[in-house]
Amino acid sequence: MRRLLVLPTTRAGWGLLIAFVALIVMGTWPVIGWVNRATLVLGLPLMVVWSYLVIFACVAVMVVGNHIVERDNHE
Repeated sequence: MRRLLVLPTTRAGWGLLIAFVALIVMGTWPVIGWVNRATLVLGLPLMVVWSYLVIFACVAVMVVGNHIVERDNHE
């Protein structure tokens, strides 16, 4: 029988999976609702700063993932 879900087998793979799930959670409504306040951070609304944080965190996780894949010589 075919498995419908493929899980990571290494510690690095599990770490990346957790990081991607955390990023998805950071962009969902309940979390955004907590951040959506009339507060300025460095002259920007908190919601804008949160959005930048999510975008840069996505880039960082993808860079780490690419580094891990290249290190393990996967295609």
